[in-house]
Amino acid sequence: MAVEFRSPNDEMALIPDGIIISPRFKLILSLVFIFLVTSTGKSNFESLILYFILSVLICLLFKPSLKLLLKRVFMVFLFPLSIAIFIPFTNKGMEIFNIDFWFLHIGITDNGLAIFLTTIIKSFLSILVLASLIVSTSDMELLNGLKEIYFPKIMISLIFFMYRYLFLIRDQSRIGQLAIQSRTFQKSYKNVNKRLAFLAGSLFIKSFDRVENIYKSMESRGFEGSFYFVGNKSKIVASNIIITSVILTAALAIKILEILKVIH
Repeated sequence: MAVEFRSPNDEMALIPDGIIISPRFKLILSLVFIFLVTSTGKSNFESLILYFILSVLICLLFKPSLKLLLKRVFMVFLFPLSIAIFIPFTNKGMEIFNIDFWFLHIGITDNGLAIFLTTIIKSFLSILVLASLIVSTSDMELLNGLKEIYFPKIMISLIFFMYRYLFLIRDQSRIGQLAIQSRTFQKSYKNVNKRLAFLAGSLFIKSFDRVENIYKSMESRGFEGSFYFVGNKSKIVASNIIITSVILTAALAIKILEILKVIH
């Protein structure tokens, strides 16, 4: 099965000035950077400041839409924030602030606060780089970039199908919810939950049947388990290699200094 995509060379023709990073090198930069950031130790704020400078540089190179980037970062960042908000109250250490109720004692420890700040900063930097990658690169370019860095074919196929049919399931869910609202006159908690359970079961059965039909139709059209991307193969440009090497060298240098405890 062939999938059409726009190559980075096409985008270069639209942007006469400036350096364009190909999806292959964007993926390499993003994955390595996120791995190094997430492996940073607790309370190592000097390293995180240096990683923040690198993340801003990566965002400038990827050239995403600023408005869309901020929107994506804010929406995704709420998830790790809502989970990490309990960390200062659940870790042992010296209490720096506490509130006593007649039935409950709430205390914030120095160790918990350090873990919380480290986790939040690492999450923000990872989300910032990942959002820059997604906003600045189309879905087909990302899939082709994964193929070019020899990502497993079965994983690429799964990502493509998940992305393609997630919106279809969402639309079917909205139609089902609208049908429930139009037929439910007395909206009690019990009745709504019961109908939502029926909707979830119906979506599961419909999805299962649709998957079988889609796969049979794909096999009848010559699908053999992998996608073939139609378009010009992205060339390895010297500027991409140099920029990627410089940024990765800087990130690895920060990690080495952290391991040697030069910065902490």
